Amino acid sequence: MKNNSCKNSNGFFFWDRLEELAALNAWRAGVPRLAVIHGRRRLGKTSLLRRWLHDTAGVYVQATEGTPVSQRAALADDLQGLLPGFADVVYPSWQALLKSLKRQWPQDAPVLVLDEFPYLVQNAPELPSLFQAMVDAPDAGRLPLVISGSSQRMMQGLVLNEDAPLYGRAQAILRLHPLPVGEMRAALDLPDAVSAVMYYAAFGGVPRYWDLVRDGRFDGVEQALERLVFSPRGVLHDESDRVLRDEDAASLERAACELIGRGAQRPSELAARLGVKDTTLAKPLRHLVDLGLIDRQAPFDFSKGRPVAGGRRVLYKPADPFLAMWYACVRPYLSGLNVGAKSGQRRAMQAWVHHVASVWEDVCRGQWHQLDHAGIEWEPAGRYWGGREPSDGEWDVVSVSTDRRHVFLGECQWMQSVTPAKLSATIRVMKQREKPPLPPAATVHYGLFLPRSAKMPAEGDGIAMLDANRVIGT
Repeated sequence: MKNNSCKNSNGFFFWDRLEELAALNAWRAGVPRLAVIHGRRRLGKTSLLRRWLHDTAGVYVQATEGTPVSQRAALADDLQGLLPGFADVVYPSWQALLKSLKRQWPQDAPVLVLDEFPYLVQNAPELPSLFQAMVDAPDAGRLPLVISGSSQRMMQGLVLNEDAPLYGRAQAILRLHPLPVGEMRAALDLPDAVSAVMYYAAFGGVPRYWDLVRDGRFDGVEQALERLVFSPRGVLHDESDRVLRDEDAASLERAACELIGRGAQRPSELAARLGVKDTTLAKPLRHLVDLGLIDRQAPFDFSKGRPVAGGRRVLYKPADPFLAMWYACVRPYLSGLNVGAKSGQRRAMQAWVHHVASVWEDVCRGQWHQLDHAGIEWEPAGRYWGGREPSDGEWDVVSVSTDRRHVFLGECQWMQSVTPAKLSATIRVMKQREKPPLPPAATVHYGLFLPRSAKMPAEGDGIAMLDANRVIGT
């Protein structure tokens, strides 16, 4: 796999964001007025913008928290290099500053990038309306704007809500998502695909976490977890709280997120443990899904080739591997970990093994559509369970071909050492498991996902063996 990373001026690596760079370049090549970039903190928005500005004429300004007066003064100072004398004036309002800025902006129209824009809007709610007037003006192309922010709640409210001043004005809206597991092996120079899955289970697809792992030069993922997360002195020990605080999560959202992380999956169970009605939870859960903090899962519908749209069998689970790891391995043993108790470390590591197995399932489902299994064009994979609980006739990875003539039923097992006895027992259980309701006359394909398959046949008793190298690539 090609490693598309490079160091920026701060010494951090710029991880592969080639599609986002191409989108920004396409926006700039047109008649640019406004572009918007958002996504949770530490996904690499700032690195992306600075990397883009290496090859694009523009000026980068990062807003900070403060009063409107201090924020205007800081912005003027940052623009002093491009606009000599701009910081010599005290601007009484944002309207006055923007009017002067537009009047003095160079004729060759470099891009103005305002990072962490929500910091400004917190103290100046009139700013979105002022920007709306600038973007709607006939000469808006004289000052192309890129606004960026980590508060997804506020950025979505500023740009995506129909009643927001900037709604419909942006010519490009980029939402940064965590990087996929396939990037991790090359990015961290890991020895094999199994190591990539384990590091991904620990730190997910967040570039800033990858920087910490690379800089730490740890002797394996367990040591990285011990020093960065489990230790009370670790940089990421309190990271879950920071993530939720960055998103300005309400108390009910925070409580629901923690319960989901600790294993409460059904809405009725969540409502009962929180002491609220199911209907009260609908909006907080939807918002947590929109923020990418939790996933909503429903049983796969084989006739439609996708999960069931509605119904009461929906389940929730953490969407981010790092948050899932924190709630599974840190939160239950936090008291012991905070005092350095060996029992706390031991229990955290025991929980870690189970957590990796869960993430392995997610990885297999997420990568399925890229595998080209049996030369068939497959729909994206889902998960199936027959009853109210996931344990009722569950299949970890299920999919149908685009022509509905083939069905795939897969089982995921995180076994570091595979023996013939274990393999035979697993295959026997798969063969005995009840099949879901399938399309008529569909050919059924079975698969067993295992970390390693070097000593196993490519197929056993009609079940294909798919290992980590096959799933995430070499």
